[in-house]
Amino acid sequence: MQNDLQQIAIALISQYGEEAMTIAMLRAAEYAASLDESEWARWEAVIKIIETINTDSIKH
Repeated sequence: MQNDLQQIAIALISQYGEEAMTIAMLRAAEYAASLDESEWARWEAVIKIIETINTDSIKH
C-alpha cells in the first residue's frame, strides 16, 4: 500500500509540480468532509510523502 501511495505522490508532483501538495490537501479535505476516514487517511499519507519528497529534493 505504501508503494501505491508513493506512486500517487510522484504522479501528483509530475503533473502539478509545486501545486501537488495543494491538490493532495484538497482531496484529503473532500474525504474528510464526507467522513470517509479510510480515504482521508490515505490522502493524509500522500501529503506526508509529498512533504518528504519535497524536503529531500531541497537538501540535494
